[in-house]
Amino acid sequence: TRKEGSNLISKATELDLGLTHLFGQELPSSPHGCTEGSCYPATGNLLIGRAVNLTATSTCGLNGPEQYCIVSHLQELDKCFECDSRRPYHSLRHRNSHRIENVIYLSDRSGELTWWQSSSGKEDVSLRLNLEAEFHFTHLIMKFKTFRPAAMIIERSADFGRTWRPYRYFASNCTRTFPGVPAKGLHHINDVICEERYSDIEPSTNGEVIFKVLDPSIPVRDPYSLEIQELLRITNLRINFTKLNTLGDDLLDRRTDVLQKYYYAIYELVVRGSCFCYGHASECAPVPGVSTRESGMIHGRCVCKHNTEGLNCERCKDFHKDLPWRPAEAENPHTCKECNCNGHSNQCHFDMAVYLATGNVSGGVCDNCLHNTVGRNCEMCQPFYYQDPNRDVRDPQVCLLCDCDPVGSLDGGVCDSHTDLDMGMIAGQCRCKANVKGIRCDDCKVGYYGLSQNDPQGCQPCNCDPRGIIRMGDPCDQISGDCSCKRYVSGRYCDQCLPEYWGLSNDQFGCRPCECDFGGALNNRCMMESGQCDCRRHLIGRQCSEVQPGYFCAPLDYYKYEAEDAKHSPGLVVTWTGPGFARVKDGAGLVFTIDNIPHAMEYHIMLRYEPEVCDSAVHGRQCPVHGGSAFAASLILKVKTLNNCFRVSTLILIPKYTELPGFQGSGLQAEQNREDMVRYMCLDFFMITPMPLLAEMCSKLICSISSIIHDGALACQCDPQGSLSSECNRVGGQCRCKPNVMGRRCDQCAPGTYGFGVSGCTACNCHPDGSSSHQCDPLTGQCSCRQGAIGRQCSDCQPGQWGFPSCKRCQCNGHADLCAPQTGECRAGRDNAAGHQCERCKNGFYGNPVLGSGEHCQPCQCPGNPGSNHFNGHSCHSDYSANLIICNCNQGYTGSRCDQCAPGYYGNPEQPGGQCLPCQCNNNIDPNDPESCDRRTGQCLRCLYHTHGQFCSECEPGYHGDAIAQECRRCTCVTAGTLQSACHDGLCHCDPESGACPCRENVRGRVCDQCAPNHWNFGEERGCEPCDCDPQNSLGTHCNMFTGQCHCRPGFGGKTCTECEQFYWGDPQVACRECNCHVHGSNLRVCDRTTGQCDCQEGKAGQRCDECARGFTGAFPNCVRCHQCFQLWDDIICQLKRDLDHIHFTAQRILESGVMPGVGDARIRELEEKLKQVKDLIGSGRNESIHHLIGQAIDDLRYPNNTFGYTILYLLLLFTLFVFLHLLILLFICKVHLHLTDSLSFLHTDVSMFEMFKSHCNYFKNNE
Repeated sequence: TRKEGSNLISKATELDLGLTHLFGQELPSSPHGCTEGSCYPATGNLLIGRAVNLTATSTCGLNGPEQYCIVSHLQELDKCFECDSRRPYHSLRHRNSHRIENVIYLSDRSGELTWWQSSSGKEDVSLRLNLEAEFHFTHLIMKFKTFRPAAMIIERSADFGRTWRPYRYFASNCTRTFPGVPAKGLHHINDVICEERYSDIEPSTNGEVIFKVLDPSIPVRDPYSLEIQELLRITNLRINFTKLNTLGDDLLDRRTDVLQKYYYAIYELVVRGSCFCYGHASECAPVPGVSTRESGMIHGRCVCKHNTEGLNCERCKDFHKDLPWRPAEAENPHTCKECNCNGHSNQCHFDMAVYLATGNVSGGVCDNCLHNTVGRNCEMCQPFYYQDPNRDVRDPQVCLLCDCDPVGSLDGGVCDSHTDLDMGMIAGQCRCKANVKGIRCDDCKVGYYGLSQNDPQGCQPCNCDPRGIIRMGDPCDQISGDCSCKRYVSGRYCDQCLPEYWGLSNDQFGCRPCECDFGGALNNRCMMESGQCDCRRHLIGRQCSEVQPGYFCAPLDYYKYEAEDAKHSPGLVVTWTGPGFARVKDGAGLVFTIDNIPHAMEYHIMLRYEPEVCDSAVHGRQCPVHGGSAFAASLILKVKTLNNCFRVSTLILIPKYTELPGFQGSGLQAEQNREDMVRYMCLDFFMITPMPLLAEMCSKLICSISSIIHDGALACQCDPQGSLSSECNRVGGQCRCKPNVMGRRCDQCAPGTYGFGVSGCTACNCHPDGSSSHQCDPLTGQCSCRQGAIGRQCSDCQPGQWGFPSCKRCQCNGHADLCAPQTGECRAGRDNAAGHQCERCKNGFYGNPVLGSGEHCQPCQCPGNPGSNHFNGHSCHSDYSANLIICNCNQGYTGSRCDQCAPGYYGNPEQPGGQCLPCQCNNNIDPNDPESCDRRTGQCLRCLYHTHGQFCSECEPGYHGDAIAQECRRCTCVTAGTLQSACHDGLCHCDPESGACPCRENVRGRVCDQCAPNHWNFGEERGCEPCDCDPQNSLGTHCNMFTGQCHCRPGFGGKTCTECEQFYWGDPQVACRECNCHVHGSNLRVCDRTTGQCDCQEGKAGQRCDECARGFTGAFPNCVRCHQCFQLWDDIICQLKRDLDHIHFTAQRILESGVMPGVGDARIRELEEKLKQVKDLIGSGRNESIHHLIGQAIDDLRYPNNTFGYTILYLLLLFTLFVFLHLLILLFICKVHLHLTDSLSFLHTDVSMFEMFKSHCNYFKNNE
């Protein structure tokens, strides 16, 4: 018993040793203890001291004695025993008590074995351990008194039993018992699997179950990762037994006494774990509320060092959080560092972002800073305070209150917390709002007003118009915001001009005067933006000083009254001297009617006249004239000299301008206007005839005067027949007259002209020698002719004469009576004569018509007479040498009598009415070639420019284009794509109009130069062939025009993409896979396109040629040929395989042919004897004899006597022989493998433990 107990303790110790390498538990502490490195508490059995926390759902004898039997005692006298667990176990008084606490120790103090036992026949039983805190659970060991369970589950809880998760499943048949739970080996450290090795029915007693949370075969890179910690962390552990292991008799007999020998019984249960402290504690203390002090108990609360705290030392102490908490290492305790708060706080927290920002130097952030400080280290003053530069940062009085006006300061009066010249900060300096200034931020900036706390900018902008304010000083009042305006500017924001001013700008006075024209504008006000004045009718321009096109300003002498329109005084003589003047003798008078005065004012009366006796005095009186009224002005002229008279032209009314606005008053402008009228002698211009050109200033003033009198400008009203345009002179209104037209409106002819009309007037041009005056009738233009002269202009001779004014007689050889009055050329000749003096015959006639020649003009015979429809010439002449009349033919005719058609013409001119017409060959023949067309029918015979046809209207074969335009071009058909029937002698025919060539099948293009879409093989006699690209394996239906190669998808090849491309294999209708031949093992890296087998180099094998071939050894690609002995064995094995194949073939043939007649028992005994010999040979390993027997068997198969059953038996023998041979080889290999495995297992374990411990160290080094 003690030996068994010591073995269980030894196993637990060995497991602890393995886990020590992983977690550092029970490692020897450094000589310095915990001061300069890590330290660790002890690991032990978590059950010790926790008997009250260990429970079982079933225990035998709790309610009274129960019978149970032991399977191993069935042949002994005492087979069954009694269990009474109503009281705890006592070595003397209650030895039959088998409560759950018995499993904590293997035996009592006397060495007697104790155990826990469940009730008999009960399968679903659970054991549960409840811990008072979180522990790290490493492994579990159970030693059973009876059979181990046929199925059980180990579960854990990390939340004190609220939720459970499985660790591991155990079953004798995992697939049947726990379907869905993987039964294969671990792949990851936290995989949940089912194991079968601890659930066999053997042994019947002292069987063990060992469970390790971290399987040593799975390497752990980071033992402190969340995944590992979660796997190890438990608050509760539960073991569920779900199925009993039995001998099977319980299935046949369900009596109670049969089930008495089946129950769960455990000698000892070990739950190994520790109080885990991350290397920051060397001991653990009881958790508050746990009073047990049993020796060897593993307590749950770490006694932390290195300024750490918590049950597991998992965090830094308060105010020691300047560095991140980390597990301790052998040479570095990673002590938690005290925060630096400059004496202004005793609280802080760790901030990873701050830690990273400082380069992993400091991450502590102080909390609840005092003395008006803030900041990560309480190193800054809080808002509304600033750091006194004369005090130390640790001084309680280092932060002083800001002195900033909260109305004008940002953030209610916050100032610069400290001095930083690079940042432009000075301790205590106020930060003013955007529109505020001053040390305390209590004044508005220039250009702003109305300091207010509610204004985020502090002050409002004045919003003064910069163009209208005075630039010196503040633009506006800081209280009211009223702007300071320039002289001619007004408004609160100085954004408006004063009345009669405009154009707000940056100049000195801000606005400019309107300066509206005093006559053209209704007043002196204008629009502020544009300066536009309010103009009178038909006045334009900004100042209303310009006249609208089609209108004018009346001159001062506009109101004229002609003398010829006046009435003379009764009894007094008034005579007319010509247009525009009346001669008035002394004492006579003229009465002028004035009824068109537009404006009531004073006017001056002025008379234009030509005195025969000079007198510069103006006589008469002044009369007021009112608009809309009429009065008669009687003018009686008296002269001192007798028998003198006046030539009166016009009465003129000139307005008295000094009474008009703009001239009245004492204003500067009125004085200036009056002065300009006198200075530029504007009134004197109208006293002179003809009136000289007005000065520019006078034109302006007169236009203003006219605008007042007429309330605007007057319409030009130019006569549309007599004027060149509808516009007139700006001042005076004179229209632009056509030639010989006069009057302001251009509505009358000038003297010496006539015929007023759209072209103006025409000069009379009366001949001075034939007329008595230069004047003519104003309507007809007829001049007054002298005797012997005729014509409108009196410039022609009498009929039969010419050469005015000498007038000579006409000379016409008796063939005409009249001649041209200027040249003397005869007119209206007779007798078919023609010429200047009728000295020759007219066209179509011949002879000599000169008077006295004795000849007459006779008609030409070409071939008919002139005027007939058979006359084809235009003239003729006599050939006296040949005594012939030679005709001069019309175009298209030829011959001496014009009785033939010329080259390029056809017809029958010899017949009356016959004509020669141009050949209709569309200009595609040579007109000088007599054979170019038929002279009778007109058919074209010699077409040019590659044309043909009856009218040369088509391109000849092999050409195309516009024959009419002489643009027939040669066909450019590509011979390889054109129908052979359309090509002859190297020339192919095409459409004569479009030039399109007749293409072969599936050929396209105007010249047949390309295959149709999705076709190829251009140039073949049959035309182009379809591409036939595979629709699934190609990128499209098109292919190369010459090769037919389709554009395949990756992995596919062949012309139509129906094969796998080079370096690919497989079924193209399914998929093509890459050969992926190994570069060091294959030739050219190509493979069979059907099987994918690569072409391997010598010594290389495998589908990818990525392994050594049979008969070669070594690590690929360094394959070395095996020793020559291998070849001998390989030949033997290959021969055995061939023999087996032959046997299989023979057996198949027998199965197909049926049973052959029998064989006796002697033959069967003979085969049994051979079977015995085979077994002996297998034992001795003599291969030669085996081959000999196989040969005999093959020979026996050739005998026709063998029955079907005997043959099958014999084949079975040979097959068994073959299998035994291979099993021998396999057995040998397995023995060698086991030997090597045993030799290396301990080395592998040591290396694994070393690697895990090494990774544990590297993890913390990498995270420093």
